[in-house]
Amino acid sequence: MDNETQELRLWKRRMWYINIVTLLFSILFQGISTILSQYAVIKFGASPIQVGLVWSTFYLTSIITRPLTGLAFDQGYRFRLLILGSITFFISSFIYLFSSNIIHLVIARLLQGLSQGVFMTTSFSLVAYEASEHMKYFEESIAWRSTMLGLGVIIGPALGGYLISFYGFTETFIFMILLAAIIPIIVYYTAKSTKVDEKLLNYSLKVHLASTLKKDLKIIVKNFIELMHIESFKAAIFSLILYTLGYVTITSLLPAYYATLFGKDAGVIVGNCLALIGMSSIFPRIFTGKISKHFSVKKIATAGLFVLAVSIALIGVYSYPPTVYIFCFLAGLGLGFVIPSLQIMALIDTGNSKKGIATGFYIIGFDLSNLISPIIFGGLGNIFGYKFVVEVTFLPVLIASIFLALKKF
Repeated sequence: MDNETQELRLWKRRMWYINIVTLLFSILFQGISTILSQYAVIKFGASPIQVGLVWSTFYLTSIITRPLTGLAFDQGYRFRLLILGSITFFISSFIYLFSSNIIHLVIARLLQGLSQGVFMTTSFSLVAYEASEHMKYFEESIAWRSTMLGLGVIIGPALGGYLISFYGFTETFIFMILLAAIIPIIVYYTAKSTKVDEKLLNYSLKVHLASTLKKDLKIIVKNFIELMHIESFKAAIFSLILYTLGYVTITSLLPAYYATLFGKDAGVIVGNCLALIGMSSIFPRIFTGKISKHFSVKKIATAGLFVLAVSIALIGVYSYPPTVYIFCFLAGLGLGFVIPSLQIMALIDTGNSKKGIATGFYIIGFDLSNLISPIIFGGLGNIFGYKFVVEVTFLPVLIASIFLALKKF
């Protein structure tokens, strides 16, 4: 009994350490992503389609990376992947700092996609895998990991927006780089202090992937087909793709829209909007794990999607501050229920041996929408203007709510 208690204590400590580094990574990722469209518009005079291109290239590498990361995770590469992802993010931040044209931003964004694909896929695979050994804590563990992501959405955009408004882009990137350097150190310490049985400096994975890539691809396809036969997973990933198509416009093109209206002062407005969305999403994220014991996650997600759709529609109509802040707060409430409930729906019925690959494929749904949405809506922005885009972006979210409400499983 004492050994079990000690094991449980080590697991809880390990999960909270990884929660902390997930929070820090999320803050930096959200902070840089939020200022990126403003950086492209103000420094390089980027057009809406160029802003959409820079934003979307991130997802080219993350889409490729996630299933491979999930496969590697299921084969025992866990804390090593967290270290690899955080170091790659550190390198991409350096490129942002020294970029002198749009091409440099695209290169940095591709590397950032690689880092996010590796780090976040591993982080959520890790909590799903280890919490499966302690099923009493499964829903709450995923909800807390999702909460760390939500806190990053609060702090990152606000931090990035305020820093560029008061200090400028260069100082902001330097600050982000210094914070990024801390993450791999914390991951290494966590693995050592909580007695993780993994050779942290052994990265023979590259040889494995090079020599058996064809076999791995067959395994990935086979796993995907099997996962798509799980109705809860299928409903979750389709809902994710649909709602993200609309929501991502708020984070990718709304900042660029404000940059055309308010210049560098847009940083504070965008920071306020995204901070309110993130802030109001925290308590729903935390309590979704508890609420799901009394209500189905399908019902929770459906209600959250409807609130999110209505809120985004109102943001499109009333997009000027301070009125827009009210609807950003409401959007966060909806989002706070949607994110963890869909994650729980996607993973709870998957086998423990497939937690990594299931997480990878699930997040690819998010990546696909992020890849497609800014290009589509950026193209519409070129023709009809940013205001039109902001006004119609609620439609995919509303469709997601209707789809999930009608889906039976």
